[in-house]
Amino acid sequence: MHDRILFAGVSINLRAIKEEDLPLAVEYLNDPEIILNADDDPAMPTSLEKQKEWFAGYNKAKGVKDGVEFAIETKDGRYIGCCGTNEIDFKNRVAKVGIFIGPRENLGKGYGSEAMRLLVDFLFKEMNMNKVTLNVFGYNKRAVKSYEKCGFRLEAVGREAMYRFGRYHDEYTMSLLRDEHIGDAPALTDADAEEQCWS
Repeated sequence: MHDRILFAGVSINLRAIKEEDLPLAVEYLNDPEIILNADDDPAMPTSLEKQKEWFAGYNKAKGVKDGVEFAIETKDGRYIGCCGTNEIDFKNRVAKVGIFIGPRENLGKGYGSEAMRLLVDFLFKEMNMNKVTLNVFGYNKRAVKSYEKCGFRLEAVGREAMYRFGRYHDEYTMSLLRDEHIGDAPALTDADAEEQCWS
């Protein structure tokens, strides 16, 4: 029996992160295909100890004000990544999000787009955010296309804002407004709402 699911999609679910997810998270985050697109820090290997330390700190956080993180799993229960936000501006109702999918064989299958749609749906409809933002590297064309599929629009270009592969690259800021997301989404029926809620 699976754990209770926060949001259920067509091919993936979002659920709470469990300690048993951490070894796979380490495997995914040590894959150059993934870590070189994760953030603009120097690409460094991670360890199970570091992930356990992060997990312990996350579990001590006091509610959603410290951010929200979800595990992404396929319908057959396979953990394939994580998505969430650790930057929330409650005054201005803005959240910054991030996501990773692994292993690399799962890239390009639509899992990331579906997880991002479920995440922003949660942020807009449950946390009352007005705007969701993210950063993506200009060379990561697959991610840019995925975010555009979710409704994100290019907001700004940080020209030569990050250094990787021995040269400087642009970094994009993309955003999605509440009215843009909800306005494009079909109205939920009672059955839809029951399916999406804790099941």
